[in-house]
Amino acid sequence: MSAHAAVTRPSPQELRGAALEYASMGIPVLPVRGKLPAIPAAHQPGDPLYQQCKGECGDLGHGVHDATTDLAQVRQLWDQWPQANVGLRTGVLFDVIDVDGQQGRDSLARFLADHGGGRPIGGPRVHTGSGGWHLYVTPTGLPDHIGVLQSVDYRAADRYVVAPPSRHPVSGRRYLWVPGRGLDTPLGEVPQVLRERLTPRPVGRDHQPAATLRPAQPGHPYGRAVLEAEIARIAGARPPGPGRGGERNQVLWEAARNLYNLVAGGVLDQAEVTAELERAAGTCGLLRDEPRQTMRTLASARQVGLAHPRGIPDRPTTGGRGRDRPRQQDASHHQPFQPRRRDPDRARER
Repeated sequence: MSAHAAVTRPSPQELRGAALEYASMGIPVLPVRGKLPAIPAAHQPGDPLYQQCKGECGDLGHGVHDATTDLAQVRQLWDQWPQANVGLRTGVLFDVIDVDGQQGRDSLARFLADHGGGRPIGGPRVHTGSGGWHLYVTPTGLPDHIGVLQSVDYRAADRYVVAPPSRHPVSGRRYLWVPGRGLDTPLGEVPQVLRERLTPRPVGRDHQPAATLRPAQPGHPYGRAVLEAEIARIAGARPPGPGRGGERNQVLWEAARNLYNLVAGGVLDQAEVTAELERAAGTCGLLRDEPRQTMRTLASARQVGLAHPRGIPDRPTTGGRGRDRPRQQDASHHQPFQPRRRDPDRARER
């Protein structure tokens, strides 16, 4: 494909045709806007089913759980969202090693050279719109793993990846199958040394959570409350105005960092956090005004947050009146990690 064609917006016919072709191969597909589900969420914060329902209610609007191989439904979905990118559910027929940009490519190459004998991972391969790769491999049954290597994620059960001929929401470039490495290529295999990194290890006595943290419980009300509070904080962040700078980028970084702390601790779901942060960044105008900077801010916050896991705090000490004293003004209600240096991606908006 020529350089011009690589940045040409795919037509509705191309996108619909690709979705139908994937579905006919038994791959569950869903429409995505950019990288987020195109179907509006069925449940909003405050709804008892928010973050709990996976489609049992019978309505669409449950992210990856809307993915389908029903050709009639696929036609209906792309009739309603004709410009939607195509998402493929992972963990069913394949898992995907998601290599983010040149940094991820270098990170994976170094890891394989140092630990895997330098042997590349075979199988179907997509050149992503960000300059990275999607490597399609045989499902391992192992869980999704964000940051298995620097700028490398492992997409497995209950996740999805954007597939060709979709268009990257920031670079504008298409996702492209590498010539000779399409889905008719036998799936690659996860190297044993990488599989070992992906395999969860039991927590021993020497690695129990700190005394101030209770064991993480996905779906715990604490996590949902923090998520709602941080998203609201982003939505209310002050934009730049005459004679003054804005605070949106700073607030976005801090809120995202706090939420990814809890993702690393197992309290929140990473895909849900990412989707909510990007929606909030769109609501407050950052994705419209500063799309590249905003994505860099989110990537930076994710890297820092995931490196410092936080669980559910112990209940604060009780005051004289029998009421819990709030420990922090931060919306997350826990002391967040503070980097020693000022991160360039948190620079004040101009």
